[in-house]
Formats: sequence, C-alpha cells, structure tokens
Amino acid sequence: MDYLTTDDTIAAIASAGGSAVRGVIRMSGPDVTQILIRTFSCDDPTVDIGTLTKPTRMPGSIKLSSDHMLPGTMLFWPTDRSYTRQRSAEFHTFGSPALLSLALTRLGKAGARMALPGEFTLRAFLSGRMDLTQAEAVLAVIDSDSRQKLDTALEQLSGGLAGPLAETRQQLISVLAELEAGLDFVEEDIEFISNDQIIGQLQAALNQVRSVTGQINSRGDTQSTFKAALVGLPNAGKSSLINALSGEQKSIVTNIPGTTTDRVTAQLQIDGIEIELSDTAGIEEVGSDERTQENSTADIMATALLLQKESIANADLVLLCIPPEEPSLEELQLLEEKIGWLKQNNQPILVITTKSDLLPLTSAPPKARRLDQISTHRPISVSSNTGAGLDMLKFEIANLANEQQSCESSVVGSTLTRTRASLINVEEAIAAALHAGQNQIGEEVIAAEIRQALDELGQIVGAIYTDDILDLVFGRFCIGK
Repeated sequence: MDYLTTDDTIAAIASAGGSAVRGVIRMSGPDVTQILIRTFSCDDPTVDIGTLTKPTRMPGSIKLSSDHMLPGTMLFWPTDRSYTRQRSAEFHTFGSPALLSLALTRLGKAGARMALPGEFTLRAFLSGRMDLTQAEAVLAVIDSDSRQKLDTALEQLSGGLAGPLAETRQQLISVLAELEAGLDFVEEDIEFISNDQIIGQLQAALNQVRSVTGQINSRGDTQSTFKAALVGLPNAGKSSLINALSGEQKSIVTNIPGTTTDRVTAQLQIDGIEIELSDTAGIEEVGSDERTQENSTADIMATALLLQKESIANADLVLLCIPPEEPSLEELQLLEEKIGWLKQNNQPILVITTKSDLLPLTSAPPKARRLDQISTHRPISVSSNTGAGLDMLKFEIANLANEQQSCESSVVGSTLTRTRASLINVEEAIAAALHAGQNQIGEEVIAAEIRQALDELGQIVGAIYTDDILDLVFGRFCIGK
C-alpha cells in the first residue's frame, strides 16, 4: 500500500453503506478544482469555480452523462483550510448507493483516484493537521458504541494526549539543544544551561510522562487473561491460524475437515496482555443415523461441540473464521444458526477471512461476504501461510482487550495498544537522564538518554514512523475516512 502518495487527487463515498436519505462523496488533492470544472454544474451561472479563493457552498449537479444530471450541494475548500490541508470538496446528494457509485465513477473518469482506507485522515496526518494519537481518535469516534468511548475519543482528538506529549517533546528538544551547544563549545568553557536547570526540566518532563502512563494504567488489570475463541466451519483454517499466532504446532493441520475435536488452547502475550486463544471443533451437525450408533464418531463430535459451546460462552471475543471458498447452503445455514446464538448471548464477534493468499477478500463470494456484515468490528483478512494480516489481527485483539477494560481514561484502546511500550521506554530514558544529571555523570550521557526518549516519543506522535506503523493505524479505517 503506497501510503505516502499525496500529490494526486483521491475520491470516495464518505457516507455509511446502504440506502439513506443523504449520501456524501469526498475528494482531496491538487486537481480538485479542474475535476469540478469538468464534472459539476453550479446552479448560479455567475460562479466561476476556477477563481474561488474561500470555502464555498454551491447548489448544483454532477454530470453523470450528457443526458443525466445528479442534483446536490457541493462544499468546496479551494485553499489549505480543509481536513487534509489540500484542496477538497464534498458532494452531498441522495443516499442511493447506485447513484453515489455512478457519481464516483464520473469523478474517476475526470481524474480522481479511488481512495484507500483511511487515506483522507492519513493526508491530514502527513500535512501536520493531527498527530498519530489524534488520527487514532478519529477512528475511535467513528467506531464508538457507547457514550464513554465517544467521550474518551473526543478528548484524545482534542489533544488530551497529544498536548502533554508535544509539550514534553518540545521541553526535551530544548534541553538537548542547550546541551549540544555546550558540548560544541566545551573548550571555551561557555555554559548554555546549568545542571540545576537540566535537572528541573527533566523532572518536569518525567512528571508529565508519568501522568500519561498513569492514565494508561488506570484502564484496569491488564494482566488478567483475555479469552478469544476461534469458531468456523470445518477446514476454515482455524488450526493453521492458532499455530501461526502462537508460533507453535498447537493444532493438527490437514485438508480433512473435522480434524480438531479436542479443545486446543494457546497462551499469547500481546502488548503485555495475556491472551488465551482456543481452537474449537468446526461447526457441523450430527446426523440422525449417526446418533444411533453407540461409541460412534457422533459421540466424539457431540462432545467436541459441547466443548466448543463452553469455550464460546466463556470467551471475551469470538473470532469467526470464514474461508474464501463458497460455502454450501447447508454450511451457510449452520453458520447463520451459530451467529444467531452468538448474537443472543451478546458475544463480540470479529470476522476473519482466512487463506487470503488463495483468494483476496475483495473477491470473496457473495454468501461469505454477507456473513462479514455480522462482525461487531471491521473484518480482517489473513493468511497463515504467508503471514499476511497476522500483525493486524494481533493488534486488533489487543485493542479489543484494552477496550473491554473498565476505566476512566483519556486514551483510546488502539493508542494504548500501540504506545504502551514506547511510553515505558520514554519514562526509563528520562529517568536515566535525570539520574545522570543528579550524579553529574556527564552531559554526553544525559544527551544520549534524551535522544532515546525523543525517538520513542516520535514514534508515539508520528514524528518518526514506518510503513508498519501506518498500516496498523490507517489500515483499520474504512474507505472515505
């Protein structure tokens, strides 16, 4: 995924899927003005789109073809005073998926590229509109299913975490600059900052970081075991997945459906959270002819299904594995019956499309894709064979475990998952620098520890980032956000 391309123009449907009264198409990039000139007809003939210099609301129509127009309202930001800090536009019209798709296709023919998941928020991040913690808060706002989660996400979006961390980072940069200036002129005996000033500023920075980590630690007992159960049809890739996640040969893997009849468990630790992962028997029925056979396979399967039901009932999260192959009508019915039971028990469900190396998620058959709609969180596509998607899956499991911790905190779960280790490293590095200053070990040592703290802080706020970090943060967004 080429995340760092920002010099083209992207477009996507930004409103929720399905029919609605209103729908929204969003565009951002350098060619927005020219695309509007080619595709949009303003109701006011005196408006010249090419000369607009301030945000403007324009009733009008998109030209779907020479004979068909789609009426609506265009909101146009011709300057950098937009969400992405690029020229941007939003077309508000009827919420018909077919009409929105036609309008998006028209914009595409005029020069816009289909946006990737999270690409609008990514551009806001890359332009400096927000840092990574605020980008994560945007997703948390979208996904909030309770007032507490929404309040937490809004507080973080408004700078509840970014503000203190930015202040700490600037404080450390200032101390480091003074130290390095003094080291450059050490032979001339010029003091740019006194040792007492160094100690005072480092102590203030350490207190600030400890305050943030205190918010994180308030999320409850992160050492309690979080239980996740793998559920799905026989041969859905559950055994391969538990082996891939645990890094051990926990479960037998064959092409023969129904190999797993015992309950297989693996203990994982993700972001300091203990995860108990259970591989259960495949969902299937015991035939009436089999029930009459004493000590038959039916008895074994009945026991396996009993263990499966017990694992699911005790699980904090159900990982519903769906292979890319077309399920039979009988299999589909069994899955939907199981899903109905899960919903009645209010079980959190995360749909996993397995074996993604065999068939991409976008090519999944209609019946399997229909099952994706029951996920209480966005489906994830993985391949136990290639390892694709496994890091994203681990991150999401840890994120959901964090979300289930009862707490009063201004840190959303995904940020907590991504940053906890870095914050610990920041605290340790500042404490080491403070110790070096208090014991006059040497300014070179203090400077080295501050640089380490700045590197870790940079990863938290996104001043330093890698493609893997961007994948974790923005790969969880939907298209259009």
